[in-house]
Amino acid sequence: MAALEAQLVAKRGVKVSEIQETHVDGELFNSGNRDGVVQFSGTGVDGYDVTMKTELMDAPIRTLAIGSSSYQSGGAIADALPDGKKWLKSESEPGKRTPFFTPMLILEPATLKAVLATTAKQSGGGYEGTITLGALHAVSPSFQAEDLTDTREAGLVMSWRMSVGPDGLPTRLVTSYSDPEYTLGPLEKKSDIRFSSWGTPVELASPPEKETST
Repeated sequence: MAALEAQLVAKRGVKVSEIQETHVDGELFNSGNRDGVVQFSGTGVDGYDVTMKTELMDAPIRTLAIGSSSYQSGGAIADALPDGKKWLKSESEPGKRTPFFTPMLILEPATLKAVLATTAKQSGGGYEGTITLGALHAVSPSFQAEDLTDTREAGLVMSWRMSVGPDGLPTRLVTSYSDPEYTLGPLEKKSDIRFSSWGTPVELASPPEKETST
């Protein structure tokens, strides 16, 4: 906890790389990756610049979240933009958004604290345990941006495993959870995130207004 909180400095951040998988009825439905950088404020995630590509997408989509806005470019977004525009702008509240596929955003101090409290096994280089989606939703500002009124879904159990370096900072987070009653068949979602270059200088900037559309 203290190691992460010490990293929460404006215009500093961490590089991230996530592999995601979705399985339905025992078969791989979709997989992909997200790569980029997260920028911190003094309390948590201030913004991020992440490019996502999945098997169901024809081309990657880049998302730039900064201030009270998010901007997306590439992929299907580019096809929908007016001529001369490169970015689609939308409202996006800091603290209520995440760059990741997994709903477990351990870059939020409150979330990391709650997750570590569920540790069932600890080794020299990491921790592992389980937490319900409902318990995660109760503490995570970014996850609370999603509706979780379904009590069955809130009761689903997420397994997690986090590796840390000698400095106490996360180097890897693996999460997975299953929904046996999903409408299309038994569902399983997996995520594997790597964290690197903690403390790297990051100063995200909004795209030029002339290149954006709403």
